[in-house]
Amino acid sequence: MQRECTTLRNTHHFSRLCYNLFMTIVQLSRTHAADAARLHIAGQPGTFLTSLGPSVLTVFYQALPQSPAGFGFAAIDNSDRATLGQTLPANRQNPPFPNTLGFISATTSVGALFMELGTRRIGQFLPPLFARFARQPALILRSVQTVLYPFLVRKEHEHHTGATAELLSIMVEPAMRSQGIGAQLMTALLAECRQRQIQHLDVTVDTTNAAAQRFYIRHGFSLSHKFVLYGREMSSYRLGIQ
Repeated sequence: MQRECTTLRNTHHFSRLCYNLFMTIVQLSRTHAADAARLHIAGQPGTFLTSLGPSVLTVFYQALPQSPAGFGFAAIDNSDRATLGQTLPANRQNPPFPNTLGFISATTSVGALFMELGTRRIGQFLPPLFARFARQPALILRSVQTVLYPFLVRKEHEHHTGATAELLSIMVEPAMRSQGIGAQLMTALLAECRQRQIQHLDVTVDTTNAAAQRFYIRHGFSLSHKFVLYGREMSSYRLGIQ
């Protein structure tokens, strides 16, 4: 895949960062939220956040890039979709912005991000969340476990020093996987971490998700510890950023 990248210096001031024959990497924004929710559901079926539904996830991905604690990037399709042999679903005709092929999101503080959702974004967040709780009451307990998640992770990393960020999600359009999109998104995120002087990047993976663990190990992450969340064993990986 041919690729040309602009200098990733001062990325806070640039929207277009990297492009190739059919794709541009841009900073994640609220306009990508609906596509991010769709890709999240496609990429993580059966997980807690997916079970909250597209409305809750859309609010989450609208809030994340607007939060001081959140950042990320999206891979935008520049090509003629017919050339790529793809067609848009009927409900995605004439999108208001180029099709999102994938995205990556991170936060410098999961707790601060949750706090913002529970305060500044509560008017947007609660209606779809309560509607989902009404249909699936069992999600209430899992939501409480999610709120406690930052404390589980913080306890394990108390002995580490240096600024840390957490990779929250990296998703690629199913039909476009294994074409290097995830790797380019990771490259953009790591460049942003260096710009922000972040020294460690953490990610949590379901221990049964072997493919995700191989991806992170291939990109230099190493296993930090394991813990239980939602009754399932999770593996926490960490990358030291040079």
